[in-house]
Amino acid sequence: MPNEFQTAIPAPVLAQVQESLNAIKAALAPYLISLTPEERKAMLRMGDKTVAFVQKTADYATNSPALLPPFVDFEELKQDLKGVTQLTPLAQQLEQLTLDVDSTLMVAGSEAYGNALTIYNNVRFLAQNHQSGAQAAYEDLRQRFPGRPALTREAKQARAAAKLN
Repeated sequence: MPNEFQTAIPAPVLAQVQESLNAIKAALAPYLISLTPEERKAMLRMGDKTVAFVQKTADYATNSPALLPPFVDFEELKQDLKGVTQLTPLAQQLEQLTLDVDSTLMVAGSEAYGNALTIYNNVRFLAQNHQSGAQAAYEDLRQRFPGRPALTREAKQARAAAKLN
């Protein structure tokens, strides 16, 4: 696999981006709402078709007030719809930025992890062949290796018994 992440992001650029993100967060803070995961699950969701449905419903209510039930606060509906139309472009831009940052993080992490695995396997090979200093490095790295932990004797017995059944 080719090395795709080749240039570290300069510290001044990262500081500028962080400062900009903090400014965006502060500017929007009075208008944003935080929901719990449970609250998010209970919410009605709006997608592209739903937005069009809400807009068309608002058009009918505007043009034919007799269609509007007296218990619906139409001004609130218009305000909510305005919020959706204002925030949608921001959300789309932030989602794309998040996806690009996540993709770059994934590439950099994958490349770093792949190279670290290559070095680890080389250290393990050198330790098995009694290369000076390799055993200590191998023991240290082995403790930190994110692979599966070694099975206990009971776990090995349970696995063997499961294979027999």
